[in-house]
Parts: sequence; structure tokens; C-alpha cells
Amino acid sequence: MTALATSRGRLVASPFARRLARERRIALEQVRGSGPGGRVVGPDILSFAPAPVAAARIAPPRYSALAATIELARLTQLSSAIAAAGSPFELEEVLLRAAGSALEDVPGASTIPEGPIALERGHSQFVFTTIRGQSLAPLRARRLAAEADGADHSAAPAVLSLRLLPASAIRPVLMPLKPGRAMRLAVAPAPAGDTAEALLGFDAALVGENEATEFLGRFKTYLEVPLRLLA
Repeated sequence: MTALATSRGRLVASPFARRLARERRIALEQVRGSGPGGRVVGPDILSFAPAPVAAARIAPPRYSALAATIELARLTQLSSAIAAAGSPFELEEVLLRAAGSALEDVPGASTIPEGPIALERGHSQFVFTTIRGQSLAPLRARRLAAEADGADHSAAPAVLSLRLLPASAIRPVLMPLKPGRAMRLAVAPAPAGDTAEALLGFDAALVGENEATEFLGRFKTYLEVPLRLLA
């Protein structure tokens, strides 16, 4: 029995047991007494082991994924025209701009204010904030500066991570989420460069399926009608 037996409202425990309990910060109510009538004695305190506290359970991500085929013909034409005018840009800057604009259009898909995006480069990530409203040139400058700096922002807050895969006839079907990211967007251009496959993985516990679907749809539209990214 535990030390609930009382004498005039007091727990029954020996003076030595009470002193040990005070020194060890043990509540006598938690101790099972082995003395007469459930009296708590010194050995009970010395052998007392508190019940283990259950570790907090962290729910694993509820992974879901969506895919889309993106037509790149207009983007390719626009890229050639801009390059001829002396202002070349890389596909990564366009993807950043499109993803940032899509997050702005679908605020329910963003789990962090201002929707920062992490650009994956190898095992490192570069985090970009306040993407919408910036032209491609500043985004290119920020990307090049991040590459030159060599810093890894993997621990910095971001809504999603964005990865541009090499052109290939093989397209991804599963891309595990990066730690701390609610979404992961992988884009794989076809070898001919006329289309790309986009795979959006997301934690359904943080981002609703409707919001994720709308985000991917907006992202696709921005790339297929790229003049909207220059507005």
C-alpha cells in the first residue's frame, strides 16, 4: 500500500524517512510503505524510483504528394530573348520567382509569414525571403552571393525546399521532406527541354490538400505563362 495511511490526518512515516524524503525531494504520497500499517520507513525512501514520465510523442509527417507536367516552350522562348538582350537568367531563378508568387497567391499553403523558400544545392540549402515583387536579376544576384558565401541555411525557417533536378527521362515519384519543411518541390526538366515534371511532397498535417493542389497549379501557370513573372 502507498503512504496514504494517516494518523490524525498526517502521513505515517518515520522521522528518518521524512528527512530522506525532504533531502531527495520525494513526495511521501508516492511512496509505498513497508512498515506496520503502511508506515513509510527509511529503506522505502532509499529504494524509491519514480514512475517514468512518458516521452512526448511527436507525430510523424503525414506525407502526401502531387505531380504535374509543365510546358516550357514559352519560357524557353522568353529566356532566349532576354539572353539576347544581355540579361541572362537561370531556370532556378524562375522557379524561385514562380514558387514565391504561388505562395503569395495561396496564403493557406504557407506555414510561415512571408513564405521563405529554401533552394537546395547538394546537401546545403539557401533560404530566400520576400521573393514576390523582385525581378529575376536581384534573385540571380542573391543566389550567386549565397553560392559564393557557401553558408548552409538548412536550419533556417522555410515553408518549402525547392530542388532543380538534372534533365532526364527519369522523373521522381517520391521526395522525402527536408527537416523543418512543410513542403518539398522537385522539378525535373525533360531532355528536350520542352517540358518538366514537378513533384510536390507535403505534410498533410500542416498543409491541406486543397491548398497544396492550388499552389502547384499556380506554380505551373506561372511557368507556362512566364510573362506574368516579369510583371
